[in-house]
Amino acid sequence: MALAAIDRGFVSLGFSSHARSRLETYSLSESGEAAYITEIDRLKKKHQGRLSIRLGIERDRFSHAERAPFEYVIGSAHFLPCPDGSMLGVDTAKDIVTEGIRLHFAGDGLRFSRAYYALLGDYISGYRPDIIGHFDLISKNNQQGELFNPDCREYVKAATEAMDEAVTGCSLLEVNTGAMARHGAPFPYPSLPLLKYWKALGGEVILSSDCHSAEWIDFGYDRAEEQIRRAGYKKAAILGRQEELFDWFELT
Repeated sequence: MALAAIDRGFVSLGFSSHARSRLETYSLSESGEAAYITEIDRLKKKHQGRLSIRLGIERDRFSHAERAPFEYVIGSAHFLPCPDGSMLGVDTAKDIVTEGIRLHFAGDGLRFSRAYYALLGDYISGYRPDIIGHFDLISKNNQQGELFNPDCREYVKAATEAMDEAVTGCSLLEVNTGAMARHGAPFPYPSLPLLKYWKALGGEVILSSDCHSAEWIDFGYDRAEEQIRRAGYKKAAILGRQEELFDWFELT
C-alpha cells in the first residue's frame, strides 16, 4: 500500500483497519491491533520524508476498541439491530441483506433505510469521530433500486435528517470510491444529492478509496473529484503532512 501510494504521487496516506468488534469476523483481534499499530509505526519510519503515514482505525457503532492509540477515527455503521434482537450486516452480500429486510423489516426497504440512518446519525453525533465513513453504505446493494427508491421523499428525509444530526458530531465526510472498485458502482458514496445537502449544512469532504488492495489505492478518484466539484466544493481535505491532522487543497 505504501509503495503504491508513493508510486502514484501521494503525499499522505492513512491506514484504517477495522477496529476490534465482536460482530465483525474481519475486524482486528486484540493481538492483531497491537501488531497493526507496530507495523504502521515501522512504515512511518521507513518512508519518512517520502510519504506522511497516519495510523487510523475504522470504528463501527458496535466496536469496543479504544480511541487512544490512533491518530484519527473513521466512524461508520456496518450492522443494524433487528426487532428480534439479532444483527443484520448492511455491508454484506446482497442476498443476505435482501433476506434480512424480508425477515426483520416486513420486506420494506424504507423501514430498513430509516433504521440504518437513525442509528448512524445518533452514533456520529454522540461518538464524534474525525471522519464519517461511507454515509449511504446501504446503497451498495441497491444500484438498480431493488431494495428501496433512493429518490422518494421518505428515503431522502431519513438520510438528510441523519446528516443534520451527524454534522453536530463530525463535519468531515469521506467521498468513498470503495464500491466502485469492488462492486462496479458508477459513483462514490455519498450520492450527489446527499453530497449537495452536506455542503449546504457546512460540512466538508475528504477523498477515500477504501481500497482493501494496493492496486485500487486511487481507484475512481477522477469521478469522485468531479462529484465533489458538482456538489459545489472548491476545496477538500487530505491527511496532514505535518502536525495538523488535515491539510486542505484547492480543487482545480
